[in-house]
Amino acid sequence: MTTAIICAMHSELEVLRASLDLVPHGHSSPFTLYQTREQDIIAIVSGVGKVNAAAALAWLISHYSIKEVVAVGVAGALAVDLKLGDVVVCSGAIQHDMDATAFGYEAGMVPVLRKKLFAANKDLVREALEAGEKAGLEVAVRAGLVLSGDKFVAGSEGAELRERFKGDCVDMETAAWAQVADLFQVPWVALRSISDQADGHAPAAFNEFLPLAVANMSAVILALRSTREQKDVLWRL
Repeated sequence: MTTAIICAMHSELEVLRASLDLVPHGHSSPFTLYQTREQDIIAIVSGVGKVNAAAALAWLISHYSIKEVVAVGVAGALAVDLKLGDVVVCSGAIQHDMDATAFGYEAGMVPVLRKKLFAANKDLVREALEAGEKAGLEVAVRAGLVLSGDKFVAGSEGAELRERFKGDCVDMETAAWAQVADLFQVPWVALRSISDQADGHAPAAFNEFLPLAVANMSAVILALRSTREQKDVLWRL
């Protein structure tokens, strides 16, 4: 069984590629794949947006025996207490642009499934939060709700989304990964580091703070892996 790491952009995987010694995977695929030499981790770059996100994870789960999904990347802050570089361990995800209210569904609810909130695995959330404490970062690492939609939120709609859905951060993929993981019954968690404030300055801030956000998110993932390796050694003893 393999741990899957999934992200939308190659830049979000750069630190982990070097630190985990991820090498290109030879499998013929419409997506870019990497794996550790021990083959205990496989990483996939999905591309931006919910369709790319869902297609990539569905393809990966259909071709490999995946025990858990760890989604990584950056996000815009909606909660006022989130600062640039902070890391949100996503306890759940909602598609903020899913709107079937004309048929009596709540905003964000997926028709037929009748599901609005896709909850992350509680054990993985706990592990990630504990790893965040051990990472020694000078930023906040906390749980929160992520909203996803096929639009880069960069204006007043950020405050509107916060009020409507009570989300802590916003991105373009996590809720799609969450829904696919839920359909395939694979435990998942997502870590999103804040690269912008989802406001009128978001595009400029995104480019400026992307490296910091990626570094902080990656530090939590590496601390999680280190903790698991230490526990594995103790178990073997």
